[in-house]
Amino acid sequence: MKINKFYLLLILCLSLSSCSKDDDLPITIPMTEEGNNDNDKEEAVRYYVKYEVSFSTQHINASRLIQFTNENGEQSISLTNQIYNVSWEGVYGPIEKSFETSLNCSTPNYEYSSNIHARIYVCREEEPFVIKAEGNGTHSLSLHYKIDF
Repeated sequence: MKINKFYLLLILCLSLSSCSKDDDLPITIPMTEEGNNDNDKEEAVRYYVKYEVSFSTQHINASRLIQFTNENGEQSISLTNQIYNVSWEGVYGPIEKSFETSLNCSTPNYEYSSNIHARIYVCREEEPFVIKAEGNGTHSLSLHYKIDF
């Protein structure tokens, strides 16, 4: 029994003393070519924009025009559905901070009353979309928002 205790004590001492002195040395972070370490680089944050538009007109065949900006520049869509109420939405990105969103909606060559409701949403990375601009108009509507968060 005494021999087993001796071997147990010997094994315990050897395992405790086997730790390396290298564990106490400071950690060095490799430097990049510019002289900054990789932790100092700020990773680009990705943003996404969502446009949402609804048109309500008194007549069928009313032409609806939507112009907006995305990561590829200015875009336009013409909706000529044969119904009174038309909705459209689109999500675009990734885009960068300080991107200027723009949404223009109109019912060109339509002399009767129409209602337009539009929203611009923005999200950062995987966060939820947040309304940044919203408006109502009759024959035309313009919304703008510059990403600043």
